[in-house]
Amino acid sequence: MKRMALTFGALTLCAAPAFAQSSLVDTDKNGTYSMKEMVMAYPNMMEDTFAAIDADESGEVSIEELAAAQNEGLLPPME
Repeated sequence: MKRMALTFGALTLCAAPAFAQSSLVDTDKNGTYSMKEMVMAYPNMMEDTFAAIDADESGEVSIEELAAAQNEGLLPPME
């Protein structure tokens, strides 16, 4: 039983980052992602990373910018 609990705990820890990556939500439904929205999905998001992703310097990340960031390795792919 102890081994099963430890295995489940390890699996939970491994799944947590994947869950965080898949929880990007456009909370204000404006079609782009703000720094606040990005941090909810990527808690380690830093302002300089956000700025690098925001190629058009609009202060928001479009779906195209998000895809480009994933392709360039700035963000892990969404699941």
